[in-house]
Amino acid sequence: MRSALVIAFSTLMFGGCIFPDAKAPHTGAVPTGEKLAVVDDVKTWTTTSKEKVGETEYTDANGNKIGTGTTYADKTTVHSMKVWYPFQGNEQLSDEDFFKITNDQKALDQTMALRETGRTWNKRGKIAMGVGAAGAVIGFFIPQPIVKSILMIGGGLSVSGGYYAAYWGAKQMEPEVHAVERSAAERDAIQYNAHAATVGYSGSF
Repeated sequence: MRSALVIAFSTLMFGGCIFPDAKAPHTGAVPTGEKLAVVDDVKTWTTTSKEKVGETEYTDANGNKIGTGTTYADKTTVHSMKVWYPFQGNEQLSDEDFFKITNDQKALDQTMALRETGRTWNKRGKIAMGVGAAGAVIGFFIPQPIVKSILMIGGGLSVSGGYYAAYWGAKQMEPEVHAVERSAAERDAIQYNAHAATVGYSGSF
């Protein structure tokens, strides 16, 4: 019960800090005449978790087992994921700008739909977190045990579920998350570069 209240108060007081924020990639690039390309990269990150490393058995003076203690240690895991980004010359582009420059309206529409889905779920998650936190706080002051339990447990679950929904929505806005396959972007780059080489650069194609 108390932990649910802590979560609730933390959400209400520091929501601006812990809410995953759906920030769209920076856009506004225009054709420069430089070649387009799809550049591969590897994204790495680490996570830390508790790992059981041993147990200690406690006995009384007669040698009878009276308890067991477990020892944990922090375990750091390194993760990696292959990613790709569109480029114009040496400048990384957002998918939105890339597909505008290559005039691939279908891919642009898919990208915009992905971003909108991300914004929607991020917003829904934040609302669920706020409602859950408020419910848990109210539940703490309700004298009836059943109602108190329902509000506080339900509020805690809503905060947790809302966080993951908001987090998933925010992830859809990251530049390494794409609505189309890499091969589609590479095909657009090849066609754009071939057309630019044929007709020469004039600022638009």
